[in-house]
Amino acid sequence: MSSNDSSTYDPRNAEWDGISIDKWEPSKWKQWKPKSISDEGVKLEREYLRIKHAIQQANSALSLDRVKVKLKLTSAKSIGLQGTFPCRPGDVGKNYSRSKQYTISFGFPANDIGVKTAVVKARELDLLIMTKQFQWTPELLGKQAQKLVLPEPENSTKLISEWIQEYEREFWKTHEQNRQGIRTWETHYLRHLKKLPQDVPMSLQALEKALEKTKPNTSGRFFLAWQLKKFCEFCGVNGVKTIDAYATPKPHPTIRKVPLDEEIIQGFTKIGMPLSAYASKENITQPEQWQWAYGMLATYGLRPHELFAVDIEAFTNPKNTFHVVILNPSLTDGTKTGERSCGIPPLHPHWVELFDLKNVKFPFNEGKLSNRTAKLHIRFRVTNIGFRPYDLRHAYAIRGHRLQVPIKTMADYMGHTVQEHTKTYQRWMNENANLEIYREVVILRQGTTKEALKARISELEAENNAMKAENATLRGLLIQHQLGELLS
Repeated sequence: MSSNDSSTYDPRNAEWDGISIDKWEPSKWKQWKPKSISDEGVKLEREYLRIKHAIQQANSALSLDRVKVKLKLTSAKSIGLQGTFPCRPGDVGKNYSRSKQYTISFGFPANDIGVKTAVVKARELDLLIMTKQFQWTPELLGKQAQKLVLPEPENSTKLISEWIQEYEREFWKTHEQNRQGIRTWETHYLRHLKKLPQDVPMSLQALEKALEKTKPNTSGRFFLAWQLKKFCEFCGVNGVKTIDAYATPKPHPTIRKVPLDEEIIQGFTKIGMPLSAYASKENITQPEQWQWAYGMLATYGLRPHELFAVDIEAFTNPKNTFHVVILNPSLTDGTKTGERSCGIPPLHPHWVELFDLKNVKFPFNEGKLSNRTAKLHIRFRVTNIGFRPYDLRHAYAIRGHRLQVPIKTMADYMGHTVQEHTKTYQRWMNENANLEIYREVVILRQGTTKEALKARISELEAENNAMKAENATLRGLLIQHQLGELLS
């Protein structure tokens, strides 16, 4: 076989005694000895089998390390990488899945160096997939880079505000346009995208301006970077390197100040105090109206917006002897209140009377639900109560724990799953809350035991004194009896 023939010869077509080379066990590559071709051809076929065996060993090692990207011979002379990756721009997986199996060709040569280089790249891509940082770059897309990544000429001048409008239309294809969907779009998407300059085309400079509006090591920076990556993918802009330069790890959640029952009762008085420094319409609202809203949140552990979904007629019905609250989702145009499978009881029934809750007095009930809810948060802040409306909900959850209400029952009362209850609300069982429970369950019990012991000791001392007196009396009688016998 000449040098020209060897350069075009494809060993994958070889056979020996009716067995094709692809069905031959690669580990037995030394035993491959076909006699129908030249020695040069045999060497090429053995080398093909040897590299195939080396790739099998490399893939076995990757599997042991749980690396899901594997090596694959894409031709007799090159090695590619195969795995399940996020769908390429414009592509879609089976059953509309967001991921799909691809074989990516990097042009690694089918030799020992190529195998080692491919293993390093496989681990790198697997780490990117695992940390959800994988992006289709021109290097990975190869010949499809121009078609899939580079924006079309008419899109090069499209303003960011126009991109956001298209992005929103794409969002509503997979979300319901109810209150919860609107809140998701506004809170988790639009709130971050507004930081981009709106009247300029999409660019790396625009990304930098948005990122510089947030502080490092904050949740604002973390979630902005996360959202910008998704937005860049939608726009077909490769901004991963720029975003990663500003990226920050997700900060740990701050410890909430969960108020004790005594502090909640004190807050009821404080929230009704007039604020002379404020002349807003909300400030001149009657104190009883703010206090009623506060008392409902505290007594029933409601989410702030759920206050406006309370079925007042059912709540004030004389037959409602257990003071159960029923929520009507239609009052707030569809909310999480629909998740409630039962009414919500007061864990401290005496608070219904203490806060005069059956005497309903809404502080305000006009405007958008988001505005009404925001006024509650503002009132808590300007009166310097020391905690937020949602903290009353956490206090309700911890109160149920103290009263030994089953977790499933508490989850039903609060309108979420057992998993959510355990994940979210048990986290707020911080050191102070745990110490408070310890004080209630152990210290107070121990105090009662000490008092009982003191009382028992007093009883024993009295019994002992009585026995001493009785003993002295018996001794006196005995002496008199003995004297009587002597005289007789």
